[in-house]
Amino acid sequence: MLPQFVILPLAVLLVWLALARGIQPLNQLEQRIRARSPDDLSPLDDHAVPLEVAPLVSSVNDLLTRLNESLATQKRFLADAAHQLKTPLAGLRMQADLAQREGTSTEELKRSLQQIGRSSIRATHTVNQLLALARAEGSGVGIARQPCDLAELAIEVVRDSVPRALDKHIDLGYDGADPGSPGVWLDGNPTLLKELVRNLVDNAINYTPSTPDKPGVVTARVLADTFGHVLMLQVEDSGPGVPEAERELVFQPFYRALGSEADGSGLGLPIVMEIAAKHGAEVLLEDAHPGQQPPGARFSVRFPARTEDAG
Repeated sequence: MLPQFVILPLAVLLVWLALARGIQPLNQLEQRIRARSPDDLSPLDDHAVPLEVAPLVSSVNDLLTRLNESLATQKRFLADAAHQLKTPLAGLRMQADLAQREGTSTEELKRSLQQIGRSSIRATHTVNQLLALARAEGSGVGIARQPCDLAELAIEVVRDSVPRALDKHIDLGYDGADPGSPGVWLDGNPTLLKELVRNLVDNAINYTPSTPDKPGVVTARVLADTFGHVLMLQVEDSGPGVPEAERELVFQPFYRALGSEADGSGLGLPIVMEIAAKHGAEVLLEDAHPGQQPPGARFSVRFPARTEDAG
C-alpha cells in the first residue's frame, strides 16, 4: 500500500502538469481574445493553437469575416442613406430661406412652396424605401408565410398604380394568368410580395419615357406553368433598357443609371432582390424587345413551385 500512496499523488501531479501544459495555448488564445478591442474583427492566429482546436478557430475566423463584411455593408449603406437624405433636406432649407426673404413676390413664393413640396415628397419616398429595405432585410427566418395568389397581388398593384401612370401618359396594364387559376399560388408573405411588385412597376414607370403623342407601355404579367412547376412574375417596359454592363449594378443600393433624370431613390431594385431572396426566387433582367430601339427592359422573378402544386 505504501508504494501506491506514493505513486498516486505523483500520478495526479503529472496529469495536472500535462493538462496545464496542454491547455496553455487555449489560455493564451483566451487572453488574446479578451485583449481585443470591440471593433477588431480581424481573424485569429490559428498557428499557435493545438491541432484539435484549429477547426474551431477556423470557424470563428469565418464568422468574424462575415461579421466584418456585414458591418462594412451597413456602414456604407448608412453613409449612402445620409447622403441621399441630405440633398432633399438641403433643398427644403434653401427654398424656405428664399421664401422668407424680404420683397418676395407672390409668384416667387409659390415657386418656393412648390419646390418645398417636391423636396418633401422625395425625402418621404426615400425614407419609406429605406424602411421597406430594412423590413425586407430584417424579416429573417421568422417571415410569416401563407398561400398567396401572385396574379391577384399583381393586379392589385397595377390597379393602384394606374393614376400615377396616367399622369405620365403611360399605358399600364396586366397581361397574364387569371387570379385563382392553377399554378398562381405560392407560399410567401403577401405584404413583401406586393412591395416587390410595386417596386418593379414603379421602376418601370419612372424610367419609361412617355408623351401624349407617343405613350410609353408598361406591362405586368404572371406566367404559371403547371407542368414545369414554374411561377414567374414579369414587368416589362418600352424604355431605353439597361446596358449589359450595368445589369448587376442596378441592384446595388442607391445606384442610378447614368444619364437618367428619372425620379427615384435607387432603392427599389435592391428591395426587389432582397424580398426575392427571402422567398427563394431568382431575379433576371433582359431586353424586352431585343434588336429594336429602344429595347425596353424586362424584369423576371422566378419563384419556386408550391409544394402542393409540385406534388
